[in-house]
Amino acid sequence: MALRGHVDRLSRRQVIGWARDTAAPDSPVALVVVVDGRAVGRCLAEQPRDDLVAAGEGHGRHGFTFAFPHGTLPALACCTVSVRREGDGAAVPGSPLTLDPITRFDADLREWLSLVLADPVDALERGRRLAFLLEQAQHLRRAAAEDPGLALDPVARPRALVIDTTLPVTARDAGSNAILSHLRSLQRLGYAVTFAPLDMVGDAAALEAEGVRCCLSPWYATVEEVLRRHEGAFAVVYLHRIETAGRYAQLVRDTQRGARLIYSVADLHHLRTARQAAVEGRADLAAYAEHVRLLELCTAQMSDAVITHSTHEAEILAGHIPSERVHIVPWAVAPRPTAVPFAARRGMAFVGGFGHQPNVDAALVLIESVMPALAALRPGGSAAELPCLLAGSGMPERVAALAAARPGVEILGRVPDLAALFDRVRLSVAPLAYGAGVKGKVLDSLAAGIPCVCTPVAAEGLDLPEPLARLVADTPTALAQAILSLHEDEGLNRTCAAAGLAYIAAMNSARRVDAGMRAALDLPNAEPTNAGSETSYRVAAA
Repeated sequence: MALRGHVDRLSRRQVIGWARDTAAPDSPVALVVVVDGRAVGRCLAEQPRDDLVAAGEGHGRHGFTFAFPHGTLPALACCTVSVRREGDGAAVPGSPLTLDPITRFDADLREWLSLVLADPVDALERGRRLAFLLEQAQHLRRAAAEDPGLALDPVARPRALVIDTTLPVTARDAGSNAILSHLRSLQRLGYAVTFAPLDMVGDAAALEAEGVRCCLSPWYATVEEVLRRHEGAFAVVYLHRIETAGRYAQLVRDTQRGARLIYSVADLHHLRTARQAAVEGRADLAAYAEHVRLLELCTAQMSDAVITHSTHEAEILAGHIPSERVHIVPWAVAPRPTAVPFAARRGMAFVGGFGHQPNVDAALVLIESVMPALAALRPGGSAAELPCLLAGSGMPERVAALAAARPGVEILGRVPDLAALFDRVRLSVAPLAYGAGVKGKVLDSLAAGIPCVCTPVAAEGLDLPEPLARLVADTPTALAQAILSLHEDEGLNRTCAAAGLAYIAAMNSARRVDAGMRAALDLPNAEPTNAGSETSYRVAAA
């Protein structure tokens, strides 16, 4: 009796094919699977296959799939697999086939290991297996330290290690923009830059495309391992935020002897927390703020240089550590003025990620206090003709409900491109009641040629010139008056827009960042700044 069919696919997991008995073409064929002359199982060729119908093989229900029982196939030896008709032993065409031993870490080996490790075992055997796997993992990671493709590249330039909580993402937040700007400045100043995030995960493709070497899992388990494995490798270690500096400053001193230790505060967390405690009347938060204050100042004292973006915070730091170790270094912001005419834009924008509590409070102030004050100033007592666009991810339900009930307020959620938002409005508003550091939302607005009405907290540390300083107000009514004037007076708006663009060009250029970084690094030919001023902490030269 003729046997038609074919063995289509063979792997260590299964064998797939089809078989049809010409003497009984509509009946399933009983098959035996044989490995190295030993029958390991049986199956029926009865699975439907459209390709067989198309090829004219009857009703097409002649396919088979046989899964090998665990342990059937040897992993480290060659084996022969054949599929035969039960009864007369006739081989299915294409059979037998040979499987080579597993010699590569491919899908077959991973699957085989998974099956072996999934076997139920007692606690003692489980411990043996775990110890073996950990030992092998350590072998691989030690090899990675010596592998030119994974180890630190051999370069003649001095190395700088930058440590932050996570990998930075462009436009995600001000902290990301700041650290990216400072990374690029380190490169321009001649350093080979390595980056290590506390969580050791993330997509490093964008950073590595810029020439930044990233230390991530699985090659490194912790920042501590990066520092210990590459002991003495770095000329500079840059710690961003107190979450990293508080944990690793001493270890940097122990493992990178002679390296210049830079602590970039991002913003003084204790200042923000203390202000929040005062606004919310929380004694527990005030106590925590004092704990953070001591940690921040202790870390600053053990650092060679402390970087801040804010003139106000520089003054605070200079009251506790030698002022020559305090450096104001901005981050680069490119002026990108909107091309949309004033007459084609209306309303104002509020920008802020709502995972940051000061932004939640500011949005509530805007909706509950500033908008009603603005309505009271307008003819007919309505602010509906002056739209307010709320942009930011993670908006809490309370804010969303209040915004939905307020005429003129539009909820946008996360806005990937702020330029498109600024093309719609005449001004932005930042009514922050508490916070710390320089506010990226204010800089982004000014860089788009969009004036920003803000509270003293939002403007703090920027030293805004006239006429921008006149847009700073500390009450809902005063904020509403500034908003209305800026929205209705095209001449005032143009003047403030030009002043904002000039401010960004002067204060947030790459040249200014490099000058500040050069001073913080104590490199030769650092540009002197604040000459003749009463304070001696160094600010990047314009």
